[in-house]
Amino acid sequence: MADLYQTLGVSRSASADEIKKAYRQLAIKYHPDRNKGDKASEEKFKEINHAYEALSDPEKRRLYDQFGEDGIKGTPFGGGAPGGFDFGDSFGDLGDIFGEFFGGGSRRRSRSSARQGGDLLMNIRLSFDDAYRGVKREVRVTRSGRCAKCNGTGAEAGSGRKNCPTCQGRGEVRVSHGFFQMAQTCPSCQGQGTIVEKPCKPCQGTGFVREEKELSVNIPAGIDTDQKIRVAGEGNAGSGGGPRGDLYLAVQVADHPLFHRDGNDIYLIVPVSYPQLALGAAIEVPTMEGKVELKIPAGTQSETKMRLKEKGFPSVQGRGRGDQYVVLRLEIPKNLSGKHKKALEELHIFDEEVKERPLFKEFTDTVKRIFSS
Repeated sequence: MADLYQTLGVSRSASADEIKKAYRQLAIKYHPDRNKGDKASEEKFKEINHAYEALSDPEKRRLYDQFGEDGIKGTPFGGGAPGGFDFGDSFGDLGDIFGEFFGGGSRRRSRSSARQGGDLLMNIRLSFDDAYRGVKREVRVTRSGRCAKCNGTGAEAGSGRKNCPTCQGRGEVRVSHGFFQMAQTCPSCQGQGTIVEKPCKPCQGTGFVREEKELSVNIPAGIDTDQKIRVAGEGNAGSGGGPRGDLYLAVQVADHPLFHRDGNDIYLIVPVSYPQLALGAAIEVPTMEGKVELKIPAGTQSETKMRLKEKGFPSVQGRGRGDQYVVLRLEIPKNLSGKHKKALEELHIFDEEVKERPLFKEFTDTVKRIFSS
């Protein structure tokens, strides 16, 4: 699929106004009323609508910039399949932008009073171990709920609703922007077309009250920092009988005192001695599942990475798991005893006789080549 910025002919750093301007110009050029029977123009018109729908919404644009099309397709997690979820259709208010230009008059859309509630975003902090194994967590959510006194109507008992005087019951108002006229949701009735005659006191006519709820949420094994968990239907209450929005939990995973995570792989630095690297050794190293034996071959160099297959994090999508890498780091001892010093001095004599030192040879050859010219 084409890059959405290229579809609109703007740069990735374009401002919201620049994106809107580019969209309007292309929409007029490829509008079906101007290109009747032209399938190519019809497809192009769909593409620019899709591009504008995504890039005109700040959150969708952020997700697209970070994850591409996958970020705005409604996947449940952010990151690894990160971040993507759909916040719904933000394009509706521009549906009448062409009415005056193409002589179509008012193109009223059928409006339902039922609207989905808003989504909520909360932060949740996990330990390294909880992220590795998965965990069930209790979270307390503060959200809007339907007012029990008026059953969400916003009107006192015995009171009804009347046509909104601002939009005359249409649910939208027209705003002129130079050459164009733009339909926008009525600010007085929020698109419902009616307002209450006598507002309900507990909810002050909104139909909503604040509520708290305890939720038990299953955190999947392998979740990582900056990924999001979607809890469907646990956001703010909808209006007019509409469904609730969703709750998103933004994950932060705490650091571990030993292990470092990179994607689904785990890294561990293990200090080793000169004899262990030179002669080879078998050592015990910790993993998230307990200790395992690691065999160090003779002649291993410091900073060598040794792989423990499938000892990393599980994939959050359930497709395999990462590895653990053990980084062997030579530790030079301090405060040597006299006996230890003498042994090293004797070893130094033997070191000078060792001929298989490829790194040392490469270094000295390079020095000679540079400084002898």
